[in-house]
Amino acid sequence: MPKSHFSIESVTALSSLAPDAQIHVIGVCGVAMAQLAVTLSECGYRVSGSDKAFYEPMGSLLRGSTVDLFDGFAAENIPENCALVIIGNAVSYDNPEVLASESRRLPYSLFPKIMYETVIEGRHSIAACGTHGKSTTAAMLACVLNHAGLSPSYFIGGIVHGFERSLARGSGDFSVVEGDEYDSAFFAKTPKFHFYKPSTCVITSIEYDHADIYPNIDAINAEFCALVDRLASDGAVIACTDDENIRSLMSDWCKSAAAQCLSYGTSSDADFQLVSCTPCDTGSSLQLRWRGGETYSVTVPFIGQHNALNALATLIVATARGGLSFEAAAHALQQFKGVKRRQEIRYSAGPILIEDFAHHPTSVRETIQAVKSTWPDKRLWAVFEPRSNTSRMQIFKEDYVQSFAAADRVVLCEVTARGSDDLSKLIDVNQLASAICENGTDAAALPSADSIFSHLKLELQDDDLVLVMSNGAFGGLP
Repeated sequence: MPKSHFSIESVTALSSLAPDAQIHVIGVCGVAMAQLAVTLSECGYRVSGSDKAFYEPMGSLLRGSTVDLFDGFAAENIPENCALVIIGNAVSYDNPEVLASESRRLPYSLFPKIMYETVIEGRHSIAACGTHGKSTTAAMLACVLNHAGLSPSYFIGGIVHGFERSLARGSGDFSVVEGDEYDSAFFAKTPKFHFYKPSTCVITSIEYDHADIYPNIDAINAEFCALVDRLASDGAVIACTDDENIRSLMSDWCKSAAAQCLSYGTSSDADFQLVSCTPCDTGSSLQLRWRGGETYSVTVPFIGQHNALNALATLIVATARGGLSFEAAAHALQQFKGVKRRQEIRYSAGPILIEDFAHHPTSVRETIQAVKSTWPDKRLWAVFEPRSNTSRMQIFKEDYVQSFAAADRVVLCEVTARGSDDLSKLIDVNQLASAICENGTDAAALPSADSIFSHLKLELQDDDLVLVMSNGAFGGLP
């Protein structure tokens, strides 16, 4: 266990540092940490960072910056004059640089705290939260506010097409961040979204996820309830009541929360309703009903009901909280180019190849249904790597069987055990494939990305569509 040197209460504020202070980042090559390190260097701080590997695209971003980089972790990587150490949430207490920071009694902080101090503080904080869709919703919001000329600050936990980076400090009055419910550091077992102090909070869904840190759905509900309870009286929570869990919680929030509570979804009792979502040549045609009775039609350049709901949330925030007219917000939303690895078409000259980040059973189901409804005449291959801490566990086996029901063919990659795994809790992918077959969809389990590639080369026809889903690199399969 960590010693008393590390605690949330003892983190050092960025404002206490000299303008050119030396900062060292442990675990610098993550999507979030790399961009934060570069941002800090652009603010005038001298920044160094270390990681076990420098994967793309963050490797190139870091190498093209003034950040001093160290390959691997070692106590001597931390500069002698270091004024602050930032510890990534994937970094454990036994990391040699963490131990060196402790022995030297160095001041320290963590990603969400520094995020608040650099991107959010002093601005109207908008947090897009929820089990699914938070990256896409945050990206849509940043796009809309940016195209409307409001120059927001933002952070999105993915690569956004059309954005130079996914973290930026704008000159405007708004900040938009992806509010993650995963923990913040080994000494801060609390969701990142608590650090962001939102004035406006979008909640897309609340399902059981992150089984490695949350024992049950009640534990996750408690964190979201605490988030809503902390909203001020001039704040707002905008939540999707298509999610039955949120619908139940919302009835309590409306009674107890100081903030305004607004609902959205496909139900007619929602304050803002998605009446219909129809595929069209340029994406999807949406019919929307506003709480005052106004109805709107808008065409958006993306597919699927789940993305239509993300778009609806974006338009609510932009109009009800951002002060934009519906017409201005809708026009700006049409400029949205998507987030990398979210239904991203990678190849279309023959069989279509689409890559997606889906890994939770609900995300897998919604992504498959969106793709199938858009290309109903294609034979859809759903190719899935259970890689996240949740998807690798047996707990969701039955949910996955139903998630793949709309696919024509399913190919699963077998789970590779990690040193810390409880093998009895890992999902048996061969059993899952058999259960999917029994449910009426042809399925196979193969040991690796290479074997899946060989299988697909033999089986694919020109008119097929391959949907590759993983929250990792999937062995380079895409």
